[in-house]
Amino acid sequence: MIENRKEEHINIAENMNVTSEHNFWDDIRLIHRAIPEVDYDSINTKINFLGTEFGLPFLISSMTGGTEKARKINENLARAAEEFKIGMGVGSMRAAIENKNIADTFSVINNYKIPARFANIGAPQLIGQEKPPISDKDIEYIFNLIGAKYLIVHFNFLQEMVQPEGDKNARGVMSRLKEIAKSYPVIAKETGSGFSRDDALELKDAGVKAIDVGGLGGTSFAAIEYYRAEKIQNKEKMHTGQTFWNWGVPSPASIKFCSVGLPIIGSGGIRNGQDVVKSIIMGADMGAMARNFLKDADTSYEDLVFHIKNIIKDIKISMFLTASKDVSELKNKRYIVLDPLYSWLNQGD
Repeated sequence: MIENRKEEHINIAENMNVTSEHNFWDDIRLIHRAIPEVDYDSINTKINFLGTEFGLPFLISSMTGGTEKARKINENLARAAEEFKIGMGVGSMRAAIENKNIADTFSVINNYKIPARFANIGAPQLIGQEKPPISDKDIEYIFNLIGAKYLIVHFNFLQEMVQPEGDKNARGVMSRLKEIAKSYPVIAKETGSGFSRDDALELKDAGVKAIDVGGLGGTSFAAIEYYRAEKIQNKEKMHTGQTFWNWGVPSPASIKFCSVGLPIIGSGGIRNGQDVVKSIIMGADMGAMARNFLKDADTSYEDLVFHIKNIIKDIKISMFLTASKDVSELKNKRYIVLDPLYSWLNQGD
């Protein structure tokens, strides 16, 4: 059941080790400015992304929906998104298409004034699998359900390969995406394995408005599916989950590879505000986090707010110590890259 799977994903992500073995943001060192000549209290963290102004240079990335537990999480996240003027995505909305009774676990976010809401559907569901593809009518439904401004299409084929009920057909995804992009402002998102330059060029040709790299370094969905397989002792899927636990393009490298003239969201393994700043210095327009907020959003609104305030402080201190008065000034800051990321940047493109 979809509802059970979503509940499982939340519980595993909150309580188990599901991160990749190396976080590539640690391979980036920013050049410290001992004489910043910046007034900390005047630092401007606002950005304009795809015509929308956000108070901070990061998004609450697509995470969950479809269960009562997810409803509570989405409500706390939406409340914070309103308070801090940040954008918010929801988890895959296929569940809301298949079961209208759980629509409010997504639409609960409509109770809050969020600068932009991001609807979300999986690329594998755009074409026929064992079930019929998501229709144009279905996409219109989920887009309107949360008053979305943008449509995320997430590419999670590694996860599909590992999970027992996974969709294994990818033929025809891009032609369908190209049609959808004519009607909706589409953001293409990976879910932990990143995009290559070839991918980015294909996505640009398909007409997407932006790319969310979702690279290797944070949550591994192969790891999440490993634990699901372990629970039912599916040894074949356990083997696949272990084998592909660290598969993908590192997030910072994917930002570089996706620099093809489209706005970029840097995500995958971002843990704090310094990582957000690193993502922008590497070439992203903004950062994004998902699992980083999950446990706090499930615990209490107060815990979530405390966490976000710490991230904001991280961002402002990083900007101050790199002599950056606003987010645009981060674009030309110097940095050092260590291995293994250095090798990715010089050999992986």
